[in-house]
Amino acid sequence: MRSVLSNLTYLELTDDYLKTDPIQLMAKHGKSFYFASMIFSKARLIRIATLYRLCRFIDDCADELPEEESKHAINSIIYDLNHKEHKTKFNQLVSQVEKWGINRQDLEELVRGAEFDAQGGKILTRADLTLYCYRVAGVVGLMMCPLIGVTDKRGYPHAIDLGLGMQLTNICRDILEDARMKRVYIPEVDINGRGLTLKDLQQDKTPLELRELVKNLLAKADEYYTSGKNGLAYIPFRPRVVILLAGEIYRHIGVKIKKNNYQVLAGRTYLTF
Repeated sequence: MRSVLSNLTYLELTDDYLKTDPIQLMAKHGKSFYFASMIFSKARLIRIATLYRLCRFIDDCADELPEEESKHAINSIIYDLNHKEHKTKFNQLVSQVEKWGINRQDLEELVRGAEFDAQGGKILTRADLTLYCYRVAGVVGLMMCPLIGVTDKRGYPHAIDLGLGMQLTNICRDILEDARMKRVYIPEVDINGRGLTLKDLQQDKTPLELRELVKNLLAKADEYYTSGKNGLAYIPFRPRVVILLAGEIYRHIGVKIKKNNYQVLAGRTYLTF
């Protein structure tokens, strides 16, 4: 279910994002901005905020535009990513991050993840889930690498894994909210001889089968967090602190879900400040 906030066209939305200050945008919507602004240098913060702006723009093209306009936006974005010479406003946005080492192929993976959401894609297997997590989060970790000073490519797989862990935690935390929007990001679960349905996700008590799946997914997320920590040595000290903090915050969401006996349908799990 999309949440269309306006009747903006793709070109109008692009104009809006071109005019938006990236740091102000991240300060408004990014909860981690407070910590990042204290630790990152101003130059590095601008780069990260600019990538954030581009990622949010892609997300809004999928979720906030009317359905037909959203399809047009996704198709236009993919075309532009494969035609660097095409002088469009979107390529103008891309050129700002590309000069810092962002790969267009990675951005296309992100767009494919947004397209999956916009088209109401179905996740039926663990492989589907891993691919989705890679496209919407793992690839973001990969794109962050050149912006935070990772020069050794041996650090890249760890950045991807941290993104995968955070996205798995997100999915487990938001099962109820996603179900209310008619979105299911978890693989099929067998409940009483049938597959998991949206109705199963809209009740107060979490079925045992779903709790077991969440337990397994969070255990997998912990493996990814461990890999992410193993990659911290590739990150310069100041950004390393931010990445460590972000990973630990998300990991502790999973810890709290575990303490609540994986009752993910009882309400969204929050951490205190």
